[in-house]
Amino acid sequence: MSEPAVQPLFASAARAVRKLQDVGDPLPADLVAQLSKLESSSLSDAERRTQLEALLRPFVLVDVAIDERGMAVSTPGAAPPRLVQHGWRSFLVRVANPHRLEAKLGTGAGGVHGLIDFHSHSARIAMPDTLTVVPRIENAWLDAKLAGSGELSGLEVEYQVISLYSRDGGVRAGGLMLFAADEHNHDSLSRTPQGLAYQRTNFELGQYAAAFDFDCAPAREIRIDVREPDGRSCMAAITVRDAQGRSYPSKAMRLAPDMFFHEHVYRATGEMIRLPAGRYQVSAVRGPEYRPVLVDADIDAETSEIPIVLDRWTDPASHGYYSGDPHIHAGGCSHYNVPSEGVTPETMIRHVRGEGLSLGSVLTWAPCYYHQKQFFTGRSISPPADLEYPAMQAAQGMTWTPRPTDRDAESVLRYDVEVSGFPSSHSGHLILLGLTEQDYPGTKIIEDWPSWNLPVLRWAKEQGALVGYAHCGVGLGVGTEELPNYIVPSFQGIGSNEIVVDVPLGAADFQCGSQFAPAAELNIWYHLLNVGYRTLMLGETDYPCIYDDGPGLGRTYVRLPEPPAGPQALEAWTAGLRDSSSYFGDGRSHVFDLAVDGDTGREQVRTAPGTARVSATVAAWLPAEPPPPPPGRPVYSAPVGWHLERARIGSTRHVLLEVVVNGVPVASQEIVADGTEQEIAVDVPLERSSWIAVRILRSVHTQPVFVEVGGRPIRASRRSAQWLYDSVDALWDAKSGFIREDERTAAREAYDAARVTYRALRDECEAD
Repeated sequence: MSEPAVQPLFASAARAVRKLQDVGDPLPADLVAQLSKLESSSLSDAERRTQLEALLRPFVLVDVAIDERGMAVSTPGAAPPRLVQHGWRSFLVRVANPHRLEAKLGTGAGGVHGLIDFHSHSARIAMPDTLTVVPRIENAWLDAKLAGSGELSGLEVEYQVISLYSRDGGVRAGGLMLFAADEHNHDSLSRTPQGLAYQRTNFELGQYAAAFDFDCAPAREIRIDVREPDGRSCMAAITVRDAQGRSYPSKAMRLAPDMFFHEHVYRATGEMIRLPAGRYQVSAVRGPEYRPVLVDADIDAETSEIPIVLDRWTDPASHGYYSGDPHIHAGGCSHYNVPSEGVTPETMIRHVRGEGLSLGSVLTWAPCYYHQKQFFTGRSISPPADLEYPAMQAAQGMTWTPRPTDRDAESVLRYDVEVSGFPSSHSGHLILLGLTEQDYPGTKIIEDWPSWNLPVLRWAKEQGALVGYAHCGVGLGVGTEELPNYIVPSFQGIGSNEIVVDVPLGAADFQCGSQFAPAAELNIWYHLLNVGYRTLMLGETDYPCIYDDGPGLGRTYVRLPEPPAGPQALEAWTAGLRDSSSYFGDGRSHVFDLAVDGDTGREQVRTAPGTARVSATVAAWLPAEPPPPPPGRPVYSAPVGWHLERARIGSTRHVLLEVVVNGVPVASQEIVADGTEQEIAVDVPLERSSWIAVRILRSVHTQPVFVEVGGRPIRASRRSAQWLYDSVDALWDAKSGFIREDERTAAREAYDAARVTYRALRDECEAD
């Protein structure tokens, strides 16, 4: 067999040496100099190759040999297997590939790693999270990943870099197994090349993993002393990154309440994060009402805590406004589905407090319904943010003690229901807030529920619940950003479809958005308002399904005489939604005390047409400069959904505030988003009974003020009434086939009743 070519070998070694430097474990400077000198020396190729391998040998942790079938055998190299607890260490991997296979190197479990394939609702990889497998969690202490793509270039010998993370300190036995996935000769339709290569090792009798006794230097418990500006203790989202951008604790090794899909963890004042010695950047924030605080931390033997003072730029509660997210989940999507089917209230309250929310509505839905419904109580709760299962979490190495804070009582949870994954879900996903009973009468399983929404809504309203539709814009985009627009959608999604039937029958109170394009979300709402209905619009997150950054990415602010607290907190908050001032959005801009002619009431009367003065206190915050482009992108692109950054005018700090009358902007004003409160007042013409609102598109929108002029109800748009009438027909065509035959007659009658109502409203309308 021929010797490997020396120049490609040097190139591979140089790439690996650079990668080690990039990930923070550089080779000694004198050795790097020797390698550089050796590459250009006059020695023979054989001598240069021998010396190159000799210089690198002490830093090779794993030798990998790939045979003609692509099977990879891993054996220990010469590098001492020294790791650090709760930190990363990187080593060389030498790959012998005499058959020059072009494959992709991957890491396998070797009986040690903690990642288990669970094909749940989201078909994701998750750590086991049930007490029945504590020994497995206890042994799942090691994480390994290749520091790069792992692509093999077909050289007979080349070098890669592997990074290892240890959850534990001390000496622990474990193994490392690498495999070669051949993507060029892959003929399986059901298995990925990586999955097939890994699976093949389980059918062979050979030993493919390299065994080690790892010596793991212990990390330190670092206390996070996070405080409000006034010194009060609190919960906040804490992100710890090293110079390579890696998050701590390792995302792959997390269990609730620390989520593997977050960069951050939620910690209260006095709680701990384990960190090895080194330099870190720590970021702390408590929802969009706070500017992120960045702290550089050097962890050494003398370090015991990291002090952080949060930077709050606005306090809606000082104006009497309290925030809620009406749509979050404790099971399904990014959360654990199996085997323990979601997380508990102790975890959910930690996340709600950490985002500075007054209220989080935890909605039980089809994934995990039968497990999560045990937490329903029919009242609001504010549990301690304890560790869910101490035995499990102790086995996983989470030994810190949860701490109460001065602000714990300011946040509550309420468990209710989202009718999603139920027989009626095709008509739109319902949110039922304030139930006293969560199972529809006469049902034992989800499949027994009605196959359309109106019966469910009426049952919930009989309990006094506030009811409406989730993620209202899904499937309702029509290819235009015009608002309002008059294109009837296909109603093929799961947005607020049947709301066009339910509102005229008095059965639906609201729809939720702040997630997608305003035209898709707001169009139905504008049309309903234009014919006189008082339908509400709420901001939601649908955490962690549509967005899994945290609860409260979309939120609703309600003005109340006192903070919502105690068992009836939700009822107080929803009463405010019905009767008081409120607004919704991303929390980066706020509109306090919207008034018409100085009156903040939502229902107003004028004797004759004329000019109305619209006033409010407005605040918004953007960084002075647009964020820099992410790596590999030419320009910054603001996050999807509602985000104030998407309202920035050019590269300025200005955003456009609009006054809307009957869905149409009639006045606008640029404001500076520097966090200061600004008084705005504009005069607008009121020619007829109308609704008035203020918005910054993609960031905030108020509930309307309804002004009846000359004793006439609001009938602002004949075209809106016609659009609603036509939408009922389109909805029936799209959804009637999903309604059970024995329920279809009642549904047809309801749809017809809605059509009759819209026809009458159309005849009453004054305009267009």
